[in-house]
Amino acid sequence: MPYLFSGNNIFLKLMQIRQLVFGFWESYGIAVQAFSVLLSGALLFGIVFFILRLGILNYQAERFIDVSGFGDLSRRRSLKAWQQIQKRMRLGGEANMKLALIEADKIFDEIIKLSGYKGETMADRLKQITPAQLSGIERLWQAHKIRNRVVHEPDFHLTLEQTDAALDIYKQSFQEMGLID
Repeated sequence: MPYLFSGNNIFLKLMQIRQLVFGFWESYGIAVQAFSVLLSGALLFGIVFFILRLGILNYQAERFIDVSGFGDLSRRRSLKAWQQIQKRMRLGGEANMKLALIEADKIFDEIIKLSGYKGETMADRLKQITPAQLSGIERLWQAHKIRNRVVHEPDFHLTLEQTDAALDIYKQSFQEMGLID
């Protein structure tokens, strides 16, 4: 009785598998290739679609423009963010007003960070700004304090008048910095 795993048996089995694969490939190779091309094309389309949909390339291009100094990206970002804040205000409701105020404060904080002001908190950075550098700094402190109440006091109710006044302060500061019209 021959051994199941003798050298000749293994070789013959490998040759049979090879013939089976090549036989399959000869019969269906074109169909497999066509299916592979279609599947690859569909996956490539999906990747491109999601890259464009998520704005990944747009974000990378904006970062390149910003770093290289070829464009006025801070202004464009600020304007876009300010439009988002205005949209929240048009939607109405206390939750949207609170978010609008928080976003305006965050934008201003990012701007002063990019301007080179250091500190752990926004308050630390605001302390470094003088009225000669930003004429409305005292009023900006008041707007920031309202934002802090919104964030740290869960029962704090923000009125439309408070929100409008605070957002007007941020708007004037952004205008003074040349970030929005």
